[in-house]
Amino acid sequence: MEHPIHAPTANELPPKRQLNRATVVAAGVAAVLLFTTVLPAEYGYDPTGVGTLLGLTPMGEMKREQAASTSEAATGEDSTDLILDDKPTASLVEADGQRGEVTLTLAPDEGTEVKATMEAGADLQYEWKTDGQKANFELHGEELGAKTSDYTSYEKGTSAGESGTFRAPFAGTHGWYWRNRSNSPMTITVRATGSFAKFEQLK
Repeated sequence: MEHPIHAPTANELPPKRQLNRATVVAAGVAAVLLFTTVLPAEYGYDPTGVGTLLGLTPMGEMKREQAASTSEAATGEDSTDLILDDKPTASLVEADGQRGEVTLTLAPDEGTEVKATMEAGADLQYEWKTDGQKANFELHGEELGAKTSDYTSYEKGTSAGESGTFRAPFAGTHGWYWRNRSNSPMTITVRATGSFAKFEQLK
């Protein structure tokens, strides 16, 4: 036996005021989630500070930096000859070869590069650090005579400082690109010892 379909009457429907209130509450919840989780996790933008407390902001900063580096230059291939080895900073003093040091200041959202001109197989021991803030960085290199957009990416991330040993897989310029994604100026100091002809900030 079929049961008749019951259509609610006007008296059974929730009042318009109640529907408007539910809509406002839903919009408020969506806005809270947008500013506390979505924007920090996807774009590194944390106006409330909640994303930083939840550990979402660094993830968003990485996504934004990767998107920016993709648009600024074509992505290169990793080299199997690359050597990246963490070393104590004292090795900078003990190592033979050329010595270089650069100190630079980045305004909010500003980026810059420091490069060493090296022969294939040459080693470089390095240490760089910020004034305490974390910077987005990429260690990469270009062959001599290559176009600006033609480079090989070795390592990228977000850090307040790194140190180690690098061996050039080919003759060219090798070094770091940093970008300041914070809202205040950032100072970075990088030191290197090894076999290189030049060690300088690129303008």
